[in-house]
Amino acid sequence: MRHLPRLAPPDVPASSDAWEPLRRPPRHNDEALTGTTRAWLRKLPAGRRPQQLCMQYPRVANLIAWHWRDKVRAHAVLDELLTDRRGGRAGFPPAIVHELRRLRDVTQRIGEADQPSGYLDLLRRIWLRH
Repeated sequence: MRHLPRLAPPDVPASSDAWEPLRRPPRHNDEALTGTTRAWLRKLPAGRRPQQLCMQYPRVANLIAWHWRDKVRAHAVLDELLTDRRGGRAGFPPAIVHELRRLRDVTQRIGEADQPSGYLDLLRRIWLRH
């Protein structure tokens, strides 16, 4: 039987290290929480603070804290962390996924509360009276 040609370039390893050349170089603050992240944590309600995330993945906590003021961007960052768009990612441990989902829910609720009330809200209020 004839063998099919390899479709992947020969210099790309087939292992999970294929992404290594694409990652940004490590920074000194990747292994510790920044001041921005510590301030962000203090502002969160005690029950919503992602303690496991901060201990195990401080770089990810720093990323979320950096974007937290922009609720749309923060939600997008959290969604990106929770969704495997590249395929074959190992993902986070269940406790970390739980904390990331809670944070995403917080951004979603805050984003909805920040939406200006419009025509549909007016109709809902009128409809509830009848």
